[in-house]
Amino acid sequence: MAVVEEGGFNRATARLHMTQPALSYQIKQLENELGASLFYRRPRGVSPTEAGRVLFQHAQEILESVRRARNAIERVSEGVGGEIRIGTVNSVGIYFLPEVLQRMRDLFPEARPTVLYRHSDEIMEALLQNRIDIALVANPRMDRRFAQEQVVTEKVSLVCGRPHRFFGRPSVKPAELKGLAFVSLTPETPTGALIRDHLSKMGVTVDTVVSTDNVETVKKMVEVGLGLGFLPDMVTRHDVMCDGGPGGTLCRIDVGPVITRKIMLVTWKQFEVSRATAAFMDLMREHGAEWRSCVEPG
Repeated sequence: MAVVEEGGFNRATARLHMTQPALSYQIKQLENELGASLFYRRPRGVSPTEAGRVLFQHAQEILESVRRARNAIERVSEGVGGEIRIGTVNSVGIYFLPEVLQRMRDLFPEARPTVLYRHSDEIMEALLQNRIDIALVANPRMDRRFAQEQVVTEKVSLVCGRPHRFFGRPSVKPAELKGLAFVSLTPETPTGALIRDHLSKMGVTVDTVVSTDNVETVKKMVEVGLGLGFLPDMVTRHDVMCDGGPGGTLCRIDVGPVITRKIMLVTWKQFEVSRATAAFMDLMREHGAEWRSCVEPG
């Protein structure tokens, strides 16, 4: 299943924490046992054969039955334990989720969270494919099949590093941004699309010197002075210079209307919640409530 879902052996080995020879040996043993080839092996990667696709579908059903059995046992037993399959994007997974997972570990040590990091569209696809139970993403597309709950609304701010001439300024006019060097999130990401549309509405065209889908990369490049950038406040909260005082590698600058993004908790509407998953969702709501005072605009 990991080889099919990850599109090859290399990403599958990273996910499974095993070497490629060990994984290749296990796949070969499985093929020998079944008497069928499961993958087409090509120079550019692998793809499942018809037998591989059939086995993958049955494996999904088997794992879902096992998950439901575990959830059923948890509901009739004492305590909170079992697997919690979480999918999220880098910005939320790096800067928001760890504190929730730490609380979960302190309160419910028998729970077993697993976290899948992907782009928003890939996370929502994983939810559709029942590879995860909960998605924690920014500005997801509306889908009637899902229940969406807002956890936090946060500001996306213009930031610059110490080498930039704007450093220390509380605000700039939109016209001052025209033609300046920018490090940008790719518009394929929801936050990147939000920023692109915001600049367009202000009538501002910038010089994108680097485009990336990783917020940490944007932050590091802005810090060294490669250009300006827009970043979610949760990403820069430990790096900004506050109130014109010393310290801080970044400076937030007000410009034009405020940009905000919504961090949403997404599940299937008919999702059968285990005790462990319900406890995690409650901790997520509590953590979101604590964050609102420091990251929500206004």
